[in-house]
Amino acid sequence: MDLDGKVAVVTGGASGIGRAIATALAIRGATIAIADVDQSLAMETSQALEAEDYVTGIFMCDVSDKAQVERLFNGVVTTYGHVDILVNNAGKGHNSKVIDLTEQEWDAVLAVNLKGAFLCSQAAAKKMMEQGKGGRIINITSTAGENARVNSAAYSASKAGLIQFTRTLAMELGADGITVNAVGPGLTLHESPIWTPPSKAYQKAFIEQTPIGRTGTPQDVAQAVTFLASDEAAYITGQTIFVDGGYSSGKFSVRD
Repeated sequence: MDLDGKVAVVTGGASGIGRAIATALAIRGATIAIADVDQSLAMETSQALEAEDYVTGIFMCDVSDKAQVERLFNGVVTTYGHVDILVNNAGKGHNSKVIDLTEQEWDAVLAVNLKGAFLCSQAAAKKMMEQGKGGRIINITSTAGENARVNSAAYSASKAGLIQFTRTLAMELGADGITVNAVGPGLTLHESPIWTPPSKAYQKAFIEQTPIGRTGTPQDVAQAVTFLASDEAAYITGQTIFVDGGYSSGKFSVRD
C-alpha cells in the first residue's frame, strides 16, 4: 500500500484516532497535512512524525468554517503542489438526552461532524478535479451511525448522515476517478487530552456484544483508512467499513 508522492489532509489529525491515521499514512510514504484547531497538539504530533523523518505540515482549521476550510486547501496546494487524500476525521460528541439537548449543542455537533465533512470534501474534490488525477476521500463515521445510542442523538444523527453523504458523493465523483468511502469505528480506546473514555460498565457492555471480544485500537482504524487510501482500493467506493470487532453484525441475545 505504497503512498509515496501522495499528499494527505487529515482533519483532527493532532491526537487520538486522527494521529494514528496520520502516522499510518506517513509510514506508507504520504506527506501529511495535519488540520486541527489545537496548535499545541498538532505541533506535538508533527514533531513526533518528523523525528521519524516523515514529512508533515500544520494547518490550523475549524472545519465548520468555510473560509478556514478554503484557506486550508489553498495552503496545502500552495505548499505541496497538490492534494490526493482527504480523511475527514475531525469530530465532536455530546452526551445528553434529547429532551435536555439544547439547540446550540445540536448545532455544534452537526457543524463539525457533518457540515465539516461536507465543506472539506467539497474543497478537496474541487482541487482533485482540477488536478485530473483522481483522489481519495475517507470519512470517519461510527457504529452509532447505524446503531442508535442513548444520550447521543446529535452524534448518532451526524454519523448516520455522514454514511449517506459518503454514498452520494461517491456517485457524483466516480467519473473523475475520486473514490469516497467511510470507516466506522466501534468503541476505540485511545489516549487524548480532549477525549474522555466511557465508563468501565459501558466498555464491558460493548465488549459483551462484540464477537472479537475486545475494544478497538486507533491502529485498527488507521489500517482500514490506509487501505482505502491506496491503489489497492481503486475499485471500492461508496462503502462503509465498520472496524468494530463485529459489533455491528448483530446483537447477542443469549450466549451459551
